[in-house]
Amino acid sequence: MIKRMLLALMALLLLTHCNDTVEKEREVGYRGKARINPYLAFERFVQQHLGEEVVIQHTWPELDGSQSMLIFSADLLSSQLSVDQIKAWISDGGHAVFLFDNADMHRSDWAEYNPSPEVPQVLMDFLVEMDLKIEDDYSEEKYTKVEIYDEEFQVDLTSRVRLMDEKNTPQAVICREYGDGLVTFVSDARLMRNREIDQEQHIELITYLLQWRRDGEIVFMRGVGISFFSLLWQKAWMVLLALAVLIGAWLLRHMPRFGPLQGGLREDQIRAYDHHLEMIGDFHWRLDRGSSLLHPLRMELQEMCHQWQAKHGRLDEGLFEVMATRADLPLERIERAMTELQPRDNLIFTRTVADLQHIRKAFA
Repeated sequence: MIKRMLLALMALLLLTHCNDTVEKEREVGYRGKARINPYLAFERFVQQHLGEEVVIQHTWPELDGSQSMLIFSADLLSSQLSVDQIKAWISDGGHAVFLFDNADMHRSDWAEYNPSPEVPQVLMDFLVEMDLKIEDDYSEEKYTKVEIYDEEFQVDLTSRVRLMDEKNTPQAVICREYGDGLVTFVSDARLMRNREIDQEQHIELITYLLQWRRDGEIVFMRGVGISFFSLLWQKAWMVLLALAVLIGAWLLRHMPRFGPLQGGLREDQIRAYDHHLEMIGDFHWRLDRGSSLLHPLRMELQEMCHQWQAKHGRLDEGLFEVMATRADLPLERIERAMTELQPRDNLIFTRTVADLQHIRKAFA
C-alpha cells in the first residue's frame, strides 16, 4: 500500500511540470520551388524585367551566337578545353558571369557551415591573363560597395574568395572587357540568390549587369554541376564501397558456376611418365598434327628399305612395291603411310604410325 502511494506521489510530481513547455523558432528556409532552386527569384526578375526566360542548361552548351549571357559556377570550368571555348565565345561578343563562393545549387543559405569553394587552376590562369588574381587563404571578406564603370552600388556580401584587382584591392564584383565581349567575376553568389537578392542595391547591380549584353538567350548553367549520384559518392563513398564489396562477395558465393570445379592432379600423376608423354603428344598434334614425328620415321624406313634392296640386288624395283611385299600390306596403305603430310584426325594418325611400325619390323 505504501509503495503504491509513493508511486502515485511521484507521478503527480512529474505531471505538475508538464505544462512548462519551451517554444523555439528556427528558420529553415523557403518551401516549394524556392527551396530546390536558390536562384528562382533571379529567374523571375529577369522574366518580369526583361520579358525573357532564363534558359536552364543541364549539359555543356554548344557555344554560338544564340547566347548573350552565360552564368555559371566557376568550379564548372575544370578543363583547359572548356576555358578556351568560353574565351573564344566571349571574344566574339558574349558576356560571361563567373560565380565563386556560395554558388552551389545544393548549398543551403541557412546552413551554419558550407565547404570552401575550390577554384580550378585553369580559371586562375585566366584571371592572371587579365591582371587579376585570387588569394587562396579563403579568409572572409566583407563587401559594402561595388564600383563598375563609374557606377557605385551598395551591397551586403561576405565571401571567402578574395578577388584582387590590378591594385591588389579585394573586390566583390569585377568587370573586364575581353575581345568584343565582357567578363564579370562575382566573388559572392548570394548577390543573386533568393535570400540576399533583395538586400541593399543588389537588384540595381543585377539590372546594371544585365544591360551589358547583346541580343540572345540568358543561359544559367547548373545541370553540369553535382548530380544525385555524385553527391551520394561525395558524402557516403565509404558506405557505397563497402556495399559493393559485400554484393560482390555474395554474388561469388551464390551465383551458379559454368561447370563443375576441375579436380587438381595428385603429385604422383603430375610426375608420371604417361602424363608427360600425353602433354608432349598433345603439343605436337596442335603444332602440325604430328608431321614432325612422322618425318624421321619415314626417313629411317626409306634408308632401311634401300639397304635391303642393295643387299639383295633389287635396286631396280620400286621402293613402295618392295615395302608392300616385305610387310604384306596393300600398296595403297604403304603409299598413304609414307606420303600423307598431315593426318586428318587422331585415328588416321594412329593407323599411320601402326603401319610404319609394321613396315619397320619387316626390315629389322
